Amino acid sequence: MASASSPHRKLLHFVSFSPLPTPSQFRTAPPRDSFFAAPFQLVYWAVQRCRVSESPCRLTVSLKRPAEPASPSQLRVSVSDTGVRSKLEEFLELNDLARETPVEKWDGTLLITTTGINDEAIYRYRFNLHEELSSARFTRLATTYKNHATFSGTEVCLCLSNEADADDLILWLVGFFHKILVLRAANLACELFVEQIGNAESRNVCLPQDPDDVHHSVMASSSDRLVSGLKDYALSHGYTCDKCDTCILNRDLLKTGTGAANNVDRRKAKGPHVEVVILIARTASDLSCWTVNCSSTQVLYFEDFVPCPISKSSFDVLVSVDWQSYGFKLKGGFIDDEGNAVLEWDDMPLARVDIAIHTYLECAMQECQGSQQDRHLVRKALKSALSHLKADHAGDFLSCHGQRVREYVPDLAESIAGLILSSNDKEFHDECISLLGLGSDQDVSDGLVQPSICEKMIRIIELNDTKENVEDNAPYLFECEKLDEDSQLDEEDGDEDMVFDF
Repeated sequence: MASASSPHRKLLHFVSFSPLPTPSQFRTAPPRDSFFAAPFQLVYWAVQRCRVSESPCRLTVSLKRPAEPASPSQLRVSVSDTGVRSKLEEFLELNDLARETPVEKWDGTLLITTTGINDEAIYRYRFNLHEELSSARFTRLATTYKNHATFSGTEVCLCLSNEADADDLILWLVGFFHKILVLRAANLACELFVEQIGNAESRNVCLPQDPDDVHHSVMASSSDRLVSGLKDYALSHGYTCDKCDTCILNRDLLKTGTGAANNVDRRKAKGPHVEVVILIARTASDLSCWTVNCSSTQVLYFEDFVPCPISKSSFDVLVSVDWQSYGFKLKGGFIDDEGNAVLEWDDMPLARVDIAIHTYLECAMQECQGSQQDRHLVRKALKSALSHLKADHAGDFLSCHGQRVREYVPDLAESIAGLILSSNDKEFHDECISLLGLGSDQDVSDGLVQPSICEKMIRIIELNDTKENVEDNAPYLFECEKLDEDSQLDEEDGDEDMVFDF
């Protein structure tokens, strides 16, 4: 049984495309929840059953709707998987939703077909959540024997009223399904079918998973799969179009930072895991591309391999992290009507920032308590991803302080070069040129002194920008051999021939 903070419970507060009702208005707001929360929860359970199976599985979401909105036929939603056999207790999670949904929208009935790998038969049930008596809720239907066949799986169907809300459901379901594909969960192939029936112009829309994605998911780590999925998500502009030609040309130029954190109880092999991926895109040449002048980021948030509304603790981490240390200026953040975290940037020098956060339990269908623990792990994984990004691309992600210091480098380098080149002391002049790595008069005549000093300064700034104790670790502009303790001159000797090295 899921905990009170499980993602499908949180979705009950974020399923509507209209502005969120306040807590006091929630029960009296237009009850559109069944069109989003019920399919979401069925998909959530199906994914967890596939995870428990630990074998290659398939998840299929099928939606059939009449061609005419006024048709008396209902909208049929089916969620099937080839994971382990379902437990009927799972569906009790829909109790609250069924009570808050008018009968004319959903009668609270689920048709369940399920079987386990070791079962001899396929079992069918009708589950009516509107029934008060528990004995009347479950109706066992005809059983079909498997004739020694070996397989497992579950299919759950529900019928919703065919109203204008069906269009919103289809749009939401397509976007929701696209986000599932971002994770590229191991051993899980996903597909979505939308079928319009009832006239000669019936249309079928199939959204299968790319076979290459399935192969990639088996071979790669979960973090690598998330990186690959997020890249494709960005290159297709959030799957709102085919892959953008302009973005594809720049795929290798995408900058990626990854971070992970976990708190596993080794004795019980339990504990939450958090993975964070940050993807940075440079400005595209095509002004119609979505990677141009994007001053906000919608964070993709996943729990247990399913996209869901972001938790408050994770959102608090996003808006409280020290973004300026990595060159970002956070203007503010908010949670939109669908439960997505949105970060707004100020003076964004980059074209686009995409962020994905995935929290999950190693063992599916287990409870995990403690938002404080989740908050700590999300913060740790996020800072690790930012540090990774900065380590690989230090010049692009200097802290705001480092950027200000770097602005003075050209003028300072010019002044130092002027002092060296204007000196009449040939020994001093040659020593400086040698320390800069310039070994010939040609280098000097070509004006390479100032660029060399500038390059060294920038490298030092970038190096120190990644260190916490800069004073203890900062290198010198001109690195020289250190004097041994035995060769230190005693001030009492009064040796005035001491030579100070740059």
